[in-house]
Amino acid sequence: MFMAFPLRRHVFSSRFLPGRLSWDVIQIVSGLLSGLLLPVLLVLSSSGLLLKPLWVALSVLGLIDMAVCARRSFSEKGQVVKDKSRIFSRYLRSWLVWDAFSNLPFLFASFSPLASAFQVIRASKVFRTVRLWERSSRIDPLVLRMIRYVIALALLVVWLSCSWLFLGLSDSSADGWISRYGLADRSSGDQLLFSFYWAITTLTSVGYGDILPKTRPEILLAMTTMCLGVVVIAVAIGNIIAVANQLNDGRSEYEMKQAAMRRYLSLNGVKLDTVSKFQQFGNFLWDNYRGVRPDQVLADLPVSLRRVVTEEILESSAESMPLLREISFHLRSSLLMLVKAEIFHPGGIILPEGEIGNSIVFMISGRARILHQGLVCQEEWSRFGPGDHFGELSFFLRERRNCSVISSDYVQAFVLDRSAYEEICRRDESFNETLRSLSAEGADQKQQLLMRGIVI
Repeated sequence: MFMAFPLRRHVFSSRFLPGRLSWDVIQIVSGLLSGLLLPVLLVLSSSGLLLKPLWVALSVLGLIDMAVCARRSFSEKGQVVKDKSRIFSRYLRSWLVWDAFSNLPFLFASFSPLASAFQVIRASKVFRTVRLWERSSRIDPLVLRMIRYVIALALLVVWLSCSWLFLGLSDSSADGWISRYGLADRSSGDQLLFSFYWAITTLTSVGYGDILPKTRPEILLAMTTMCLGVVVIAVAIGNIIAVANQLNDGRSEYEMKQAAMRRYLSLNGVKLDTVSKFQQFGNFLWDNYRGVRPDQVLADLPVSLRRVVTEEILESSAESMPLLREISFHLRSSLLMLVKAEIFHPGGIILPEGEIGNSIVFMISGRARILHQGLVCQEEWSRFGPGDHFGELSFFLRERRNCSVISSDYVQAFVLDRSAYEEICRRDESFNETLRSLSAEGADQKQQLLMRGIVI
């Protein structure tokens, strides 16, 4: 099974078109204006001059968006649907009636300015657009989740504040809260400010008691706000926990698993030095792969998709591997499906002494040295780094190695074993010639090794 190295750059399953993204942003802004500003303008009678032009402009944007939604492709069962009839049928069954109900009332502007109240429900467009962004995998879902919560909270506060203000303005008797607290002669801005103050203190269960409900409608609204406050606080706690887990990025769970494995090793007689190396390797896996072994990344993908993903992941690695640069695209795809990627910890044996050569190692990162007769060779010809390969002498001669190759630090490498080599040669006979010619390019190093009787 092929094991992939981590992505150095982000690859997204779907991308935003600039025009579509711009239009989505416009719809979010218009939805926020509909949900946040229009309720205030509806309650405050002094804003009548501003209400009608804004109402008409937002409705026109909404009608244009209905035409866009009627032609916008969507994903179903992993397939992108572009058939216009299916797109319109889906929109008809889902949001068409709702959008028409929230945008068409502007036609009655001359008869009833209060018809703009229906425009407030266009705020739902904000959540629908954010939901589409979540499916695009372009933005962190947790960030979008927090954005949704903040927007929902803002809408709730505005609507409750406007409802509280509406109750006060509509009750001209001495029992109304505006009259009770001497706010009848204050400006609309002050009355709105006190309404926001009441809504926030009631939602958060602070309840200073300086503004209290007295009439029946005020009591009912206060009870509703208290119930909603419980939900708001619960959701806020859930989001805070989700953010904490996201920032932790699974580190706590990984460390608990590593600790349990270290206890198992210690209880079964493994030396402390070896346990320490295990812990260091676990830290390396977390820092580079977030604790996921490379061989687990593509294990569940179908072969066709695995081939494409592997090509993209290894695009940067191909530049440092002469073998991948020399062979054809088709042969490289076959090679990537058969070759194995391995990680070696510092001091780990990459190729052991005494075995018949059955594999060739291609270095991707890290450093390695030759260990001969129990001593680490310090000469230049005994060192290997990114882009180097070794093991072909014993591989082609089918001889036993009389030395080992050990890693100086963490090494990431591709290992081509004999079974994979023979399979690729059956697919393309030129691969054998390409591999031998690459081995000949390092003739100077190979000659140094042979002169000292070293066979890797």
